[in-house]
Amino acid sequence: MSYTNNPRSILAGAGITVTPTTGTGANTVTITANGLALEPVRIATVSPDTVLATDSIVSYQLLVPGPVAVALPVGVTGTVYYLKDGTGDAATNNITITPAAGTIDGAATATINSNFGALTLAFTGTKWEII
Repeated sequence: MSYTNNPRSILAGAGITVTPTTGTGANTVTITANGLALEPVRIATVSPDTVLATDSIVSYQLLVPGPVAVALPVGVTGTVYYLKDGTGDAATNNITITPAAGTIDGAATATINSNFGALTLAFTGTKWEII
């Protein structure tokens, strides 16, 4: 069987090693990550906003200045969100973050209240933590 003509074969390439390279079957397949892992960025332009499971980084840049209400989804252990005042007016127009369940560092909400401020939130399995 040829590795190059079989659509079910894994071929060596950038970040992929297949051994042995000849014969009827590979005994070991190693896949490694090379390069940068890019995180998706979403620009939120309206309030209220609900952070999505597919979000990683959310920059709040409202079309009309005003306070921002952010709803966190139910947490999944290991989930991390980066939330940012992208407009630079959080000292006047606070960004208030409320989880769907549980607390943030023991409180019902967390607030970004400094211009261009940001919070990194991680779900630990029972609660959200600011890290």
